[in-house]
Amino acid sequence: MRGGIAPFALTTFAEVRDEASAIAEETRTRRMPPWGARETNECTPRFGWRNDERLSNDEIATVDAWVRGGAKEGDAPPPPQKPVAGARLGETVALTPRDGFVFPIGARDDIVRCFVLDPKLDRARYMTGSDFVPGNRSIVHHAIAFAIPPGAKAPHDVAYDCPGGPNTAGATLVAAWAPGGVPSTLPPGVALPVDAGTKLVLQVHYHPHANATRVPDRTTFRMELSDEAPAWVMVPRLIGNFRHAATAGIGLLGGPSDPPTGPVFAIPVNAPRHTETMVFTLPSSLAGLPLPRMRILGVGAHMHLAGVDQKLTLKRGTVLAGEPREECLLQEPSWAFDWQRMYVYDAPLESLPSVGAGDSLEVRCTYDNSLANVQLKRGLVAQGRRSPSEIRLGEGTLDEMCLAAVQLVMKR
Repeated sequence: MRGGIAPFALTTFAEVRDEASAIAEETRTRRMPPWGARETNECTPRFGWRNDERLSNDEIATVDAWVRGGAKEGDAPPPPQKPVAGARLGETVALTPRDGFVFPIGARDDIVRCFVLDPKLDRARYMTGSDFVPGNRSIVHHAIAFAIPPGAKAPHDVAYDCPGGPNTAGATLVAAWAPGGVPSTLPPGVALPVDAGTKLVLQVHYHPHANATRVPDRTTFRMELSDEAPAWVMVPRLIGNFRHAATAGIGLLGGPSDPPTGPVFAIPVNAPRHTETMVFTLPSSLAGLPLPRMRILGVGAHMHLAGVDQKLTLKRGTVLAGEPREECLLQEPSWAFDWQRMYVYDAPLESLPSVGAGDSLEVRCTYDNSLANVQLKRGLVAQGRRSPSEIRLGEGTLDEMCLAAVQLVMKR
C-alpha cells in the first residue's frame, strides 16, 4: 500500500506491469509475499497459521505464466485499492502523542522515547485488537505499548527518554510493532483486560540513517475495545535478551535480571553462522499465585540486522495427553528485519500448545556478522561504516537482540 514500508506501490496496473519481472522472481523464490514462518527439516509446527499469505505452487505458476506471456492487462481490472493501516479493526480508541519527534541535527545514535497516553477509560474494557501507525516510518525501529495501572505514575506526564523500558512501576506489556507488522485481531472470546483509569506508555525506538526524512514522527496506537468480558485472557510476553545465553531465565519482560552464569552474548566479527541460545523456564508461581497452565496462541521473532535465522522450541516438564514432550513453535530461516509480524495458530483455543510451570522455551538465534549479510551491510553503510565489529546485546539497530514474542491465553 502507499505509505507502507516497501519502496514502491503496487496499487495500479501500470505500477504492477513496470515491476512484472521482479514480481515473478520474488514470488518464485517465495521472498514475496513476506511470510517468515517456514516449515524446515528441523521445525514443523503442529498447526497451520491463521491468514497464511503464502502463495500456492499453482498461484506462483500463474504469475510466472502471465509475465512470460507479456504481462498483459486483463479485460476488467478492479479499481486501485487504497488500504488504510488498521482498517480491519472495529471500534477503536486512537492515541497519538501530543508532541512530534524529530532527530536532533547531526544525531547518529538511536534514541528511545516514551510518550504517556490516556485512553480516558471510565470503566473496565477489554482489548480485542490493536494497531500501530508510525508517523515517520523512515526512523521508527519499533514501538511497544505498556499499560500503567491506576495510581501508578510515569517519570513524566508527557514524554521522556526511556532506554531499556518505561521505568514505571507495575507497567505491563500490551502490544508491540516492528517493520512489517500488521494490525492484530484476537479470536472471538479472547481479550486483554484494561482497567478503568489505566494509562499507556508508548515506547518508540528511533533509528537515524542516511535515508531518514525530517518529517516529525507521531506514532499512533489504536486499541479495539469491547465491553464483553472474554472467556479467555490474553497475556503477551517477550522472552529472551538475557546477557548470558544458554541458561535458564528467571523472568519475563519486566522481571528479574538474567542469570549470572553462562557465556556472555557476543557475536564475533565475520562469523557467518554464530548462534546464541536463550532458555526461559516458567516458574511455579507468579506474584505469589500458582502459575496456571496456559495455551500459546501466537508467536513471533525479533532480531536486528545481523540476524539470519530464529527458532523457538517448547520443552515440557509436564506433558498433557496428546502433546509431545518437545515441539518447535516457530522458525524463520530467512530472517528479514523489514518484515516482522506475529504468527497465530489456526486451531481451536482448547487445542493450542499448552505450557505451564517447569516447561521451558528455547530461543535459538543465528547471526551473520559479515559483509555477506546484505541487510547488515546496508545498515553499516547507512551509518558511514565500512566493516563490521563485534556485536553485543543492545537496543541500537547495529546492536543485536534474541527475543521471542509469545501470545499466551488462559481461561478466566
